[in-house]
Amino acid sequence: MRRIDAFRAIAPAIAAEDLVTTSIGATWDDWWNLKPADNTFFTGVLGSVTSTALGLAVSLPHRRIIAFESDGSMLMNTGILCTLGAERPPNLTVLVFDNGIYENIGGPPTLTSRNTDLARMAEGAGCLNCATVDDPDALAERFSAMLDDGEMGYLVAKIEPGKYPWEWKDRKPTDGIEDKYRFLRYVEELEGVVIHPGAPQN
Repeated sequence: MRRIDAFRAIAPAIAAEDLVTTSIGATWDDWWNLKPADNTFFTGVLGSVTSTALGLAVSLPHRRIIAFESDGSMLMNTGILCTLGAERPPNLTVLVFDNGIYENIGGPPTLTSRNTDLARMAEGAGCLNCATVDDPDALAERFSAMLDDGEMGYLVAKIEPGKYPWEWKDRKPTDGIEDKYRFLRYVEELEGVVIHPGAPQN
């Protein structure tokens, strides 16, 4: 299963009112082309994706929160699994795209290419609804069910290494700073609150 095929399988299940966090790398361009909306926070630091989503889930318990993780990012912060297992936010779904490599830095292998099983690690940490899939149909079915079951979900999608060959004009054009403010303003409008009022006025 390619990453782009995985995204195409789950994209119809995600609404504009859902909030999404994503890992770095090819995930950005794939998701940008399928759902170029301001409801996605494109985090720029490995290990921060699920923890950011957890904060959103706890702060906004009425809203569906989705984390698009990578195996490399997840392995940078395995401690978050213990926090997830303790908190079990019912509105959070974590989807890990596991290709067994650190693709963004040239492809050295991650430990999921050997004996590490992220879904079993999550289950051992106390997370709920932990599963692994390796084809788009199974992914779409499991992911949609997790979004609507009223419990947290932790889903690992085994994908092939390799990036979809987007032309330069189709690459995500925004940087992390712009992404942060676009997402922040989107949440403010969605929730009817002020999170960051801007520069102080004299």
